[in-house]
Formats: sequence, C-alpha cells, structure tokens
Amino acid sequence: LREVVFHIFTMSAEATVVNPVSGASVWIQTIDAIGYYENDIPLGVLEYDFTDKQPSRQGQSNGLLLPYNQAITTPRLPITANETSIGWDVVRRAIGGTLDVSVFTNIQMQSSD
Repeated sequence: LREVVFHIFTMSAEATVVNPVSGASVWIQTIDAIGYYENDIPLGVLEYDFTDKQPSRQGQSNGLLLPYNQAITTPRLPITANETSIGWDVVRRAIGGTLDVSVFTNIQMQSSD
C-alpha cells in the first residue's frame, strides 16, 4: 500500500497499491483497513471485497488484477467513519489541507497463475 486518498464528502478512499510479488501478477481479493490519527483516534474503517463486486463471465471474480511491477489506484471504496465528535473534529480541521494518518491494512491476494 503506497498511498490512500480520503474523500470526506463522499466518505470514500482511493488506495494506490504496488504489487509485492516479483515476476508475477496477483489478484487483490479484499482490503481491510482502519485509519488512526496520532495512533489512538480512530477515523474510519474500510472493508471491501473485490470478489463480490466484479463478476466475471463465469459469475465469480478473482478480484482486482494487480499487474507485475506496477502500481494501480483502486476505484473509490466506501469508508465507514468514526462518528465521535473528536474524530470529526480532527477531520474538520484538516479540510483544505492534509492530515497524517496511520493506516493499518490487511490485503488478501491470490496468485494469477
């Protein structure tokens, strides 16, 4: 995971992902992530299953293809925000600027072979 861009008005995020496997393409199946401000204020959760969202001709998808030696940016993925006042206050103060967030991510992948 190289970068995540959070879109506050649509409560979505785009993730730039780099293929970690040398010499092979992989399928991204799921992304699960949680973002924290200052390592203890949860801002939002992303849980997305690409195998449910992009059916193939056979009716089931392998996920989102991540080609060898390339980075891709996902489509906008829905975020479930932490709706506490402190979480929203942090996000509100960052509007029009930037916000450094720690993101803990689990990405499930499958070999394309």
